[in-house]
Amino acid sequence: MTGLQHFNNAIITKKKIINSDLCLINFEVENWHKHVPGQYSEICLTAENGYQAIRPYSIASSPDEKSVTFLIERINNGEVSNFLYDISTEGDNFQVSNPIGKRFILQNKKIPIFVASGSGIAPFISMSKYLANKNKRFYMYHWSKNFSGLVIYEENKSYINSLYFPNITRNKPPNWTGGDSRINSKTFNNLDLNNQYEFYVCGSDFFVENALDIISNLGKKFDIYTERFGSF
Repeated sequence: MTGLQHFNNAIITKKKIINSDLCLINFEVENWHKHVPGQYSEICLTAENGYQAIRPYSIASSPDEKSVTFLIERINNGEVSNFLYDISTEGDNFQVSNPIGKRFILQNKKIPIFVASGSGIAPFISMSKYLANKNKRFYMYHWSKNFSGLVIYEENKSYINSLYFPNITRNKPPNWTGGDSRINSKTFNNLDLNNQYEFYVCGSDFFVENALDIISNLGKKFDIYTERFGSF
């Protein structure tokens, strides 16, 4: 067992495979205190010989939910992620830390705009659920190489071309009504720049840098918060 005091016993209560890269895992965590949308936790994997591996994952559940959900991406040579995706099952025990981080939390002082690529959608699942429960307005832009990678498409599809802008860059299904281009200079043309916005960007280094360039060229200064893969 890890000696770090901020870890708690946790058990997997539900696991959903989304595609060959992604899965959603719900944990019931002892002594869990509500998180702020945008925070993350560390998951500790302990081998039979006592070896421990600890990795951070954005919390994808709303603070109002009793269980804690993480979006897990299977990666090449991944240690914890691949174990969670390939081997873990309902009933397995882990150690999950208390919520961590204040740098990328939801401010909600202006209209939030979420900009994500791939599994970068994870913190925005938490943020959007929280805002939706409070009937607060937000915008969500998400880029995925395939339909299944959109993860929460079914929850948001009624908002396409209104608040939710999903983009599939490779394998589009028949009769796809969302976007099909990568983030570019026209992406945010549907925004009324007379409004006050706060941007949240999550994805790879390349995606975040590209998004920052585009947002900075909109002609107004916005509050911008970023999270990059591997930058916890």
